[in-house]
Amino acid sequence: MPRKTTDVPAEAQEVADALLELSKKEGLTRLKITRLPALLAVTNKRLPLASAAERARVVEDLIRTHVNSIRGVRDRVLLSAGLNLEQEPIASLESRIATACEVTLGDKSPSFLEPESANGRFRYTLTVDLALRLLGGAPTYAAPVPPSDDLDMALRFHRAHRDDSAVPVLKRVATESRDERERREAWRLLARIAYESGELDGAEVAFDRALQNITGMRRGGRLAMDIDRYARVLTETEDYERAKAIVSKALLVFFEGRWLWRRYGVVKWYSNELLDAYSALTNALDLGYPAVRVFHARGQVLAELGRYDEAIEELGEVLRVPRSPVSLAIAHSGRGFAMGMSGHLEPALEEFRRAEAVIPYGGWFHYWRGLVWYQHGRLAEAVTDLELALSPETTRLNRAKQQNAQSLLSVLQA
Repeated sequence: MPRKTTDVPAEAQEVADALLELSKKEGLTRLKITRLPALLAVTNKRLPLASAAERARVVEDLIRTHVNSIRGVRDRVLLSAGLNLEQEPIASLESRIATACEVTLGDKSPSFLEPESANGRFRYTLTVDLALRLLGGAPTYAAPVPPSDDLDMALRFHRAHRDDSAVPVLKRVATESRDERERREAWRLLARIAYESGELDGAEVAFDRALQNITGMRRGGRLAMDIDRYARVLTETEDYERAKAIVSKALLVFFEGRWLWRRYGVVKWYSNELLDAYSALTNALDLGYPAVRVFHARGQVLAELGRYDEAIEELGEVLRVPRSPVSLAIAHSGRGFAMGMSGHLEPALEEFRRAEAVIPYGGWFHYWRGLVWYQHGRLAEAVTDLELALSPETTRLNRAKQQNAQSLLSVLQA
């Protein structure tokens, strides 16, 4: 089957490009399919008179069926992660692929690829192969596979948003199974269902029970990833103490859990414990967490610590690697702050201009730039940006930055 772009028929390349569009943000949805003519055209011969919504449903079913019928575990996992067929709450394609490599395949699996190589395989090989399948290069339908056990059945209920059916099955597995892995997975899924419905106490009880079933685990696998996601939810609502507590508990048993160390660093950063944040992020890096993703956070921590040259260097490394426009804009913003605070106003303003083109309503962007204006004696501009940073029309600052911006504004406006 063709591997190079020059060997791919134009029609298949258009479908492959459309699949890459599907992989952005939340992954495969029918609404996104309706906006991609190349994918809808796959159904032209089958459904010439159907509406776009009907065609989108058929295309979604075809994609899921073809992915599930691929025999190679690695390729099936990468396609499922890249297109987000599991509807995981991970917006970034790169993060989903890294998660698949870390958790689903695992670094001891013969199917393992480094995240960067896996990302390239998804983009340039697997999407083309899937496009050719959609256009008739492989059998259209695979035989449905019944649930293999109670845990699989509960997982299918959960994916179908039938948690009322999933929970009783999971509780039975969690309390009655003699298999430690099954008990752990059941408690993990019960924890996820609980925190997704806002039942935080129930989530922590379930996570605690899951953490009692981890014989032979060093990094935590799917359990560590769900604790990471839970801590992220808590961080977004500024429940820092609860977030630190659950990650700390997990790190007691998964000391090599690089995802957990990165999350712990981010929680510490947001709660303004900068030295602890730097230490945790460095642990994540030393344990093999993707360097650029560590630098994205640690570079901004370094800037807040006043270690401007190191911050500029690490955020510069971030900007050399393809990422989402918003992610790059945040890196430009943090780098602009480090440059401006170290005395280089014009280069800093150029970094801020690049950020503003993408995130004009970013609270952190305006906060960083306001501090730089203040550092250079441009007080009117500082007031404008700090007011924007606190405005309800911009993305919200975390508590520590809100307090700092308010204190500085009160001085400037006195």
